[in-house]
Amino acid sequence: MRLFVALEIPEPPQREVRRRVDAVRDRLPRARWVDLDNLHLTLLFLGETAEGDVPAFAAGLREAFARCPPLDLRLVSGGTFPPGRPARVAWIGVEGPDALMTLQADVTRAAVDTLGFAPEERAYHPHVTLARCPDPWRREAIDKFKTALTGLVGPPFVADHGVLFESRLSPKGARYRAVETFPLLGEITGGEAAE
Repeated sequence: MRLFVALEIPEPPQREVRRRVDAVRDRLPRARWVDLDNLHLTLLFLGETAEGDVPAFAAGLREAFARCPPLDLRLVSGGTFPPGRPARVAWIGVEGPDALMTLQADVTRAAVDTLGFAPEERAYHPHVTLARCPDPWRREAIDKFKTALTGLVGPPFVADHGVLFESRLSPKGARYRAVETFPLLGEITGGEAAE
């Protein structure tokens, strides 16, 4: 099973992203755009995982999500990876409390402890992938994309659950199936999304 762990993005923020992307998409080089009705904030991408390992990992996720309070989040501006080089991924940023970073670390720890997962060495950067660029975008395309999302401060939203997704690849793109959903149950101790 090809797995990842994510927070779902609700409809109101998706609507604003869709409006801005639709306004610029045709003026950008070829890209594989994600389904803008199915946006998510990936906390951890696992890749291929044995189905028999899923129950133990899900138990670890259940504990990690249960410790975290619901999160006040907001989509903000856009960028590309890798930074300062031709773009392979176009994304929109996610602004949130420190608890988001703690949750991501706890999710990664659950994968390390139950699956022997080797975490990435680079720091986690909260973002929502919008497009993958098989022919990396050059400076002009990157600038058009960033300009389309400049100043975007999406409506705040609350992430109150996480999802373990299976990603099924097809010629039409990836399709996602929720394997299990985990409520965020921790007590709220402050940490609103930045204004």
